[in-house]
Amino acid sequence: MNSRERFNALISGREQDRPLIDYLAHPITDGKLRKYYNAANERQLLDALGCDLYYLSCRDISQNESSVPFYRGPKLEFTQTERVCPLGIRYRRGAFNSKFAVDEAITGPLRSAASVKDVLAHNWPKADWFDFSPMLGECADNKDRVITGGMWTGILGDSYRMFGFENFLLGMAMSPDIVRALVDRMTELYLELNDSIFSLLKGKLDIWFFGNDFGSQESLLFSESMFCDFFLENIKKLTALAHGYGIKVMMHSCGAITEIIPHLIEAGVDILDPIQVTARGMDIDALKRDFGGRIIFHGGIDTQQILPYGTAGDVESHCIRTLKTLGSDCGYIFAPSQILQAGIPVENIDIMYKTARQWKQGR
Repeated sequence: MNSRERFNALISGREQDRPLIDYLAHPITDGKLRKYYNAANERQLLDALGCDLYYLSCRDISQNESSVPFYRGPKLEFTQTERVCPLGIRYRRGAFNSKFAVDEAITGPLRSAASVKDVLAHNWPKADWFDFSPMLGECADNKDRVITGGMWTGILGDSYRMFGFENFLLGMAMSPDIVRALVDRMTELYLELNDSIFSLLKGKLDIWFFGNDFGSQESLLFSESMFCDFFLENIKKLTALAHGYGIKVMMHSCGAITEIIPHLIEAGVDILDPIQVTARGMDIDALKRDFGGRIIFHGGIDTQQILPYGTAGDVESHCIRTLKTLGSDCGYIFAPSQILQAGIPVENIDIMYKTARQWKQGR
């Protein structure tokens, strides 16, 4: 099977020759792996790993600079050490145009917002501030892989970075009208941006990958009822947009999020990432029991303990257990539980991907 055949088998519930394989890494790790495999470019590295997915370059207008080459809007402030993104959030530079690394937010433009009017009066980005047409060439150059793209769409993350994290969490209880207006307006923005991308890439984009971290290591960041109140209908709108273009939806949320997985399924999420197995309640056996067959799992190869500190045997055993458990009914994409960070030995990453490439479904 080739990558596209594996993907078509996955989404239709048919057996694949091996699991679909994905790769997400910090730029430092990426550089180490290119040296390890003597890979001159991204394509050669993906080939060496056996990776089936390709991520388009323009993924985030906020946390990194990947959208800057596509940006045509009002001039943005940049210095050697800091930048202001199109949303008006000031960041400390470091991730640059990485596909997966993110910058640290310094301050947001709505920290002093005291009313819904203040939120709506902000100079919100517009789709015509961007020219997404170069992505057509990227799709053509990588049509042998499963094309993954669309905006990161941080309706939670970008909202609290604009408003301030403490302000946002307090506001959910004390000023819900302001927070609701902010999240709703953020959703409208990303509906517009994603519609622009999806229409441009109609028939070429396979997966829309978006993310919001609703969980900590131990629990949700706020109650399940608050998730439903502020976010559920907005996620439904976003997934409906992607599905209207025939695109599968993969949503990222770190942490202990078992309470909201049924709501994500209800909202139309097809694939759940990253399966942070060290978080409370995220044991793969329980996830498989409770949600297997209802949603595709993406991730689960532990980047907190096993990959950075485990032996070769630990890594192989962990990968095999994950493949046996989550992949037993064809509903799994093999990937790390977070992006592969700089401290992970490349030898362990090599074992991880070698195990997946050699795995036969049904073992």
